[in-house]
Amino acid sequence: MFTPDTYKLVYGIDTVKKTFRQYVLNSADRTGLLPDLIRTEKNNGFNSITGAENLLRIRNTNNWTKCNLAGLRPTGTPNFYYSDLPVNNVKSLILVYVRDDWETMVLIVCKQFYPKGNPDYRNRLIQHLINNF
Repeated sequence: MFTPDTYKLVYGIDTVKKTFRQYVLNSADRTGLLPDLIRTEKNNGFNSITGAENLLRIRNTNNWTKCNLAGLRPTGTPNFYYSDLPVNNVKSLILVYVRDDWETMVLIVCKQFYPKGNPDYRNRLIQHLINNF
């Protein structure tokens, strides 16, 4: 099975409000993949994202409501989610590990790689990434 290059980004909690948790980048295998600020929030249904209870918002403009939004979809393994986000304007697979207390998030970025139209391969790749976490 082909395994793309992966890069780990670790985010720590910065701010907690009623509607969101904001995280700041603590460390990264490679800089410039994602911004220093990200947020998680509950999916209130006012978007087109399905199959995700929580959302990941990437700070790529100066207004949070216009920032990239992606669903954190469950992988079947506790505390692990997957998503797709643009990295350098190319849809990329992201594996997200969230601690039970939601204080730390670890993102594994498959830069500029997303198994489009092949959910079986995507699921095998996600399981491989989880096993090698």
